Amino acid sequence: MNKYSVSKSAVKTAIARLGLTKTQAQNVLPKYAQGAAFVWSLDSTSGSQAVYDNYNERVRLVIAENSNVLDVFPIDYALQSPHNLSEKVRQSLKGSTKETLIARRDETYRKWCEVEVDFHANSHEIAKVRLAMIGAKLEEKAELNKRLANLCAENKRLHNERSELRKERTELERALVPYI
Repeated sequence: MNKYSVSKSAVKTAIARLGLTKTQAQNVLPKYAQGAAFVWSLDSTSGSQAVYDNYNERVRLVIAENSNVLDVFPIDYALQSPHNLSEKVRQSLKGSTKETLIARRDETYRKWCEVEVDFHANSHEIAKVRLAMIGAKLEEKAELNKRLANLCAENKRLHNERSELRKERTELERALVPYI
């Protein structure tokens, strides 16, 4: 049986979303995790986080690979509203929201893949320039150093861009959790 720990943010969200006290949240969330069933892996985090449902307690949990509870939702958290919408309307809104989030996640992933390819192509060029520098003459080395500096600056930009896209995709994956 896994021993679960609870993050501070999970305690805060349990207080806000489930109406628990801090002490109750710290004691109850590991028990909820014990009885939870796997639903979905958050792909953008390389499998290090997954979504679990505890059907008896009617809660959805985001749990890290290290058995740390990161977030908690009531199972029916998506589209909770003070307005009484018909079930048909709620399901329609829930479905379209889920589809939109999935489309945005997939588009972000496509952009990340393109940047990843550019990053690795640029890294390949850097390696070729460094290899050329080994046997280069002094005047050729100056030109190669200039080219290497430009390639390294471009690689840094591409690295930052792919990091931002990965972060955005992770946020979209987390936003999808209530809609699964």
